[in-house]
Amino acid sequence: MKRPHIYTAGDSHCVFAWCEIPDVTTYTAGPMTMYSWGLNKNKVCGAVPKDAIVVMCSGEIDCRCHVHNHQPWKETIDDLVDKYLIAIREETADRDLKNVWIYNVVPPLRPDEIVAEAPNYPLVGSGEERVQYVKYMNKKLSESEFTFVDVYDKYSDENGFMKFKLSDGHHHIQNSKYLSEWLENYFKNRS
Repeated sequence: MKRPHIYTAGDSHCVFAWCEIPDVTTYTAGPMTMYSWGLNKNKVCGAVPKDAIVVMCSGEIDCRCHVHNHQPWKETIDDLVDKYLIAIREETADRDLKNVWIYNVVPPLRPDEIVAEAPNYPLVGSGEERVQYVKYMNKKLSESEFTFVDVYDKYSDENGFMKFKLSDGHHHIQNSKYLSEWLENYFKNRS
């Protein structure tokens, strides 16, 4: 069975790693937070065909830059994820999109491994706290009705940080190997 074409939509993580995979089209809204997506109900799926798979990507910037400043953090993440999922449900229902997936929030890099920090998107909280935020956000996202693309463990070390050799040296997965394997296994198990 040939894998169907996949569309990704969201922040920059819908491009990195995904753009190396054949038959994937990416639609990025740039550095969009999960907070703004849920608040503004951003429309990112305008050109996605109705019968296509669309993968939604968001949350990394929230975990890196904002969650730490809004305690208690679990309640903050619960609220972010709830509003994000509502926005996704509304947009995909409006467009009659039936095959919606959610991509996991990627593991954070260790602070001492980041090649260059983006001044407008600073690291807030310790590395260990950000790992905790990302893992909790992924848990909440995985509990939704949407297919959850979970490659976190493949790209993280024993402490939950992104393996540097699989990154772009900033905050993105650069190597698509494990994402490609996840897709291959998903479609193999459905054929």
